[in-house]
Amino acid sequence: MSQEFVIGIDGGGTYCRAMLQDINGNILGTGEAGPANIMSNATQALTSIIQASEHAIEKSTVNVALGDIAVAAGLAGANIPQAKSAFLSLPMPFARLEVMSDLHAACLGAHNGQDGAMIICGTGSAGTVYQKGHFADKGGYGLNVGDNASAAWLGQSAIRHTLLAFDNIESRGMLFKRLTSHFDVTDPQTLIQEVSQFTAESYGQLAPVVVESFSQGCESAKKLLEQGGDYLSKLGKALHREAGQALPICFVGGLSNVYRPFLSSDVSSVLCDAAKPAQQGAIDFLKQTNSL
Repeated sequence: MSQEFVIGIDGGGTYCRAMLQDINGNILGTGEAGPANIMSNATQALTSIIQASEHAIEKSTVNVALGDIAVAAGLAGANIPQAKSAFLSLPMPFARLEVMSDLHAACLGAHNGQDGAMIICGTGSAGTVYQKGHFADKGGYGLNVGDNASAAWLGQSAIRHTLLAFDNIESRGMLFKRLTSHFDVTDPQTLIQEVSQFTAESYGQLAPVVVESFSQGCESAKKLLEQGGDYLSKLGKALHREAGQALPICFVGGLSNVYRPFLSSDVSSVLCDAAKPAQQGAIDFLKQTNSL
C-alpha cells in the first residue's frame, strides 16, 4: 500500500463511524452516518460508509479524495461470507478496502491487539474471543434467529409482551401502557399493522421504552432485562470455555451499561474498558496485514 491516509470504519446496525488518520497514526477527522449492516442492506451500508468518510475528510485540514484513501472497515454482517462477498462486489470509490466484522474490529481495538474477549450488545448482539491470532465467534445471527438481548430483540420482545397483554395472558402494566401509547393503538390488530414492516433497527428504537419502564418499577420490563442479562452471562461463560481461561471481556454497545447489573458475578468480575475504539482496531489490523 502506498496511501498516505487511512480511514477506520465502525459500521453497526444503527450508526457508521469513520476515523481519518495519516500514515503516522495522527487522527485528522471523524465522521458519522447511518446504518452499515451489510447483511441487512449492502447498498445502504456502502452509502453510510462513504458519507461517514466524507464527513471525516470535511472535518480535517487535508485535501484528499476517497480514491486516495485506504479504508479498513469493521462491519456488521461481515461474519456472513455471502454478505461480505455481495458487499465487496459493489463499485467502491476507495483506493483500497479491507473488510472485517465489526465484532473483530472492536475486539482488536479493545484489547490493543492482545488476547481477549468481546461482547457487543447494540442493535444486534454477538461475542468473540481473540486468542493467538485467531477469532472464535458466537452469536451474531440476526434478529430472525438470534441477536438475543440486543436492542432489536428487546424491542421485539416488548411487542410480543404487549400482544400477550392484549390477550390477558401477560399483565397490562407500565410497559404495555407505554408501548400502546407510543403507537397510539387500542387493539392488537392495529399494533400488528404498525410493526409489519419493522426492521431490526426499527425494533431497536423501542428498547428505550423497555428501559424507561424498568426504571419506573415495571416488573414486565425487568423480566425482559433479566432474560437478556441471563443470555449475555451465558455468552460470557461460553467465551471463557472457548478460550480455556477467564480472559478479560470488553462489553460494549448501546445496552452494555443497562445490562451490567444483570450479569452473573463470574462474568462481571472480568469486564474491562476498551483500550481503543473499533475504528482503530480496524486500522491496526490493516497495518498488520499490509504496509502503509
